[in-house]
Amino acid sequence: MTHSASAGFEQNGSAQKRGCNWGSMGRWSPWEIGAVVAGFVVFWPLGLIALFLKWKNGEIWKGSAQQSAPWNGLRADFAGWSSGWKSHSHGFAGSGNAAFDVYKREQLKRLDEERRKLEDEQKAFRDFVERLRRAKDQDEFDRFMAERRASASSDQADSPDR
Repeated sequence: MTHSASAGFEQNGSAQKRGCNWGSMGRWSPWEIGAVVAGFVVFWPLGLIALFLKWKNGEIWKGSAQQSAPWNGLRADFAGWSSGWKSHSHGFAGSGNAAFDVYKREQLKRLDEERRKLEDEQKAFRDFVERLRRAKDQDEFDRFMAERRASASSDQADSPDR
């Protein structure tokens, strides 16, 4: 067996990480847990930095830095979803059938026109209700003023002349 400069770094044919290895892969030592908790207690960014370093080194749980990590599939799914969202109108993907895509575009256009009509009707109704409120307010004000004039004239009639 020949010894090379990297012989100290290999064990059982697999490369070992060299440097600050905070424990075995996937297992947290009490010191690591204490350091993260103390980091959060003393100054919360220190705790986040400690967690980030553990994640970056693949030490959060066994295999977290490898392709078999649970979030690797999610990252690919999200990339496909976000590119599909940007490239298609209304957030819908094409069907692959040109005739159906034309039909779908026409229906979406028709629905947009219906939506605009409903918005116009809603605005007209809002204006109508506002006019009714103003008319009601004016009627209440006129009634108040009439009662006040009537009570003022009756007070003057009841009081003796000076």
